[in-house]
Amino acid sequence: MRTLTTPAPAATTATTPTVEPKPKPQPAPAATTPAPTTSAATTATTPTVEPKPKPQPAPAATTPAPTGSAATSAPSAPVEVTCREERLDITTEWHALGTAKLRKYVTSEQVERRIPLVRERVRVERIPVSDAERATLTDKEIAEAVEEVTLREEHPIIRKYVAPVERVRLIVERYTTEEVVRDELRRERVEFHDSTTADPDPTTPATNGVRPDSLRPFS
Repeated sequence: MRTLTTPAPAATTATTPTVEPKPKPQPAPAATTPAPTTSAATTATTPTVEPKPKPQPAPAATTPAPTGSAATSAPSAPVEVTCREERLDITTEWHALGTAKLRKYVTSEQVERRIPLVRERVRVERIPVSDAERATLTDKEIAEAVEEVTLREEHPIIRKYVAPVERVRLIVERYTTEEVVRDELRRERVEFHDSTTADPDPTTPATNGVRPDSLRPFS
């Protein structure tokens, strides 16, 4: 019975409020050891374990964060726009210019040709009779006689015939010329305006070889 009336735990409870600030991490192991001895001890130690709400000081530490949130918080996701531009897509198509025809027609012209013509004629030739012929011819009686020959001549005969002279053909061939095409193309550009800074420095290096356009006030 004397063991039950030990005033020691009461004394400890009275002294704990004064000692709690320094050995706060140590009371936890001390509380776990007497827990199996008595339930009263556990109830007595619960005030000592009250540091469980100590996780709340963490939000108390975050409360001053708003003063420097711009430096500690992560930046927001980037905002971007896509710029487009118009381009020319030039193709060609065939158009009929007209027709080309081959027409064959007939013309006439006067021609002259000189051709040689052979004609026959007679020429009188007198030949004296020889002594040998005279003896035979003297025995014949004198009588009349007529001798004739037919005279001929060439006449021109005209005949026409068709002879091929040349071929005339139409050949379609292609050649290339240049033509200037003019049109107006639109392009999307981006300008930005930051109300927190002054006008941009003109010495700012260009991005991807293209310097941003000069700023204009947003409407």
